[in-house]
Order: sequence, then C-alpha cells, then structure tokens
Amino acid sequence: MVERKALANKILLLGIDGLDPRLTRKYVDQGIMPNTKKYIERGACREDLVMLGGHPTVTPPMWTTLATGATPATHGITCFWNQDALRLDHLVYNLYSVSCKAEQLWNVTAEAGIKTLVFHWPVAWPPTMDDPNLSVIDG
Repeated sequence: MVERKALANKILLLGIDGLDPRLTRKYVDQGIMPNTKKYIERGACREDLVMLGGHPTVTPPMWTTLATGATPATHGITCFWNQDALRLDHLVYNLYSVSCKAEQLWNVTAEAGIKTLVFHWPVAWPPTMDDPNLSVIDG
C-alpha cells in the first residue's frame, strides 16, 4: 500500500449538478477554466471527470451517493419523489436528508471531531445530527 501525505488539512468536496465532463475537459484543455484545471491537477477527480456511481442518474440519488458512498438501493433515495408510507395515494419530496438510510460523510467527519461545513448540498437539509462540529447551511 502506498502512503501519501495530504497536501492540506482541509478538504473541499465540490459537486456541480449537470456538469458535462466532455465539455469541462474541452474547456480546461482550451484554458477557459484555469481554476478547474488546478483542481484536477491536484488529483481531485477521475482523469475523465466522470462520477461512477448508481442508477438512476438523476439528481437526488446521485447527490446522495456522492454524500454517502452508498448506492441508491442502500441509501434509499431513488428519485425526486417517494410514496408516503402512511398514505399510499400521497407522494413526499425525496430530496430530504432524513429520507436517507446511509450515513452522510459530514456526520462521520463531525463525529470524528473535524469542523465540517455543508453548504447548499441538496440532500443535507435538515441536519440529521446535532454536533458542535457540524454546520449545515441550506441554500
């Protein structure tokens, strides 16, 4: 196993919904996105910029997969809406943190004593834990 020393004591996890990896690669190579190029050069993503994950590839399950490392079958977020458990004729909004059945990354870091800020992450609100190391800001 290769050991590497971290370049910094901070981590930034950046998610951009709907970002086309082919266009991003094209614009980075053309010099149009120099800050994205720096981010990539520091090893912040796959070479092809594609996120491997779950299906379906729609917003709620993909953001939740990125936040938990779990597949939609495990975390339970599979679409924008879900059937209400009490009223079968009623749908509930599924882009909601308490609907997630897997542990979110920010809860793990906060419990480990690391100050953690979650800013405008689609499946982070409301916070699912009360910890002084965790701040969740919804957009």
